[in-house]
Amino acid sequence: MYMFVSLKIENNPVVPGIIYGLLAALLWGAWPVVSSLGLREQVLTSYDITALRFGVAGVILFPLIVKRGVQGIGWLGALILAFGAGVPYMLITVSGMTYAPASHMGIVAPSCMMTISTIGSWFILGDRPDRSRIIGLIVIIFGVGLLGWQGLTSSQKEDQWIGDLLFVAGGACWACYTIGSKYFKADPLHATALVAVISMIGYLPLYFVFGDPQIFTAPRNEVVFQALFQGIGSALLALLFYTKAVSLLGAARGAVFAALVPGIAVLLAYPVLGESLSPLEFAGVCVVTVGMVGALGFIKLKK
Repeated sequence: MYMFVSLKIENNPVVPGIIYGLLAALLWGAWPVVSSLGLREQVLTSYDITALRFGVAGVILFPLIVKRGVQGIGWLGALILAFGAGVPYMLITVSGMTYAPASHMGIVAPSCMMTISTIGSWFILGDRPDRSRIIGLIVIIFGVGLLGWQGLTSSQKEDQWIGDLLFVAGGACWACYTIGSKYFKADPLHATALVAVISMIGYLPLYFVFGDPQIFTAPRNEVVFQALFQGIGSALLALLFYTKAVSLLGAARGAVFAALVPGIAVLLAYPVLGESLSPLEFAGVCVVTVGMVGALGFIKLKK
């Protein structure tokens, strides 16, 4: 017979790693809610928000890249990090929402990211998960499924499978960043700067030449608000906190914090957007929290 035994908190990198991970999850959980404020008024599009996200962060962090370049990571590593957490991830997931409900993204993308990160960390980094972490991951996936069960069963869109596949691809992108940041031993600030600057250089010219920029005609207060949150809060601070968590906890355990994002988004959507929290969604938040504790190693199974 097995029983749960709580781990005692020791003076080790786990505690600060968890704090960094929670801060990243809070900012990313607020991202869809804050983005919805701009999209609801139809003054900004998803492409405008992407431009603000990487434009602001890229400008702020550009001097660091001028100074350090891709030193210690290399161009291959830099491109992998930018692919995983930059414009490709954003555009893939945004495109997925044109086919499938946004709730699917909150279910499919984090679940696939955690699963792929755990498997990739096992085979690439040699971070083999123990039984407790595997069970914790399964509990997390179950809890995330509870969060979006209603959305999964109510959609009638014929092409929603296309969106779901794009969300799987988005989760795979983020897993690439998670594993890559650990594999290349990337300094958190340097990795964040590489993602922002490469994304800015690659995306903004296409956005201004071929897109329909609304950032010059939208209300100034909305543009400034979104620029500050997207560029500094979401793209810069959240990614910096997440990368630091991965460096302290490892890729597999660092990926666990993505499971908190849907629950945080649901909890924030109620006071900010007026979207109520159903009993099933509340249960999902609780289940994900328990699973996260197990996946982080705070619950051990012993005979």
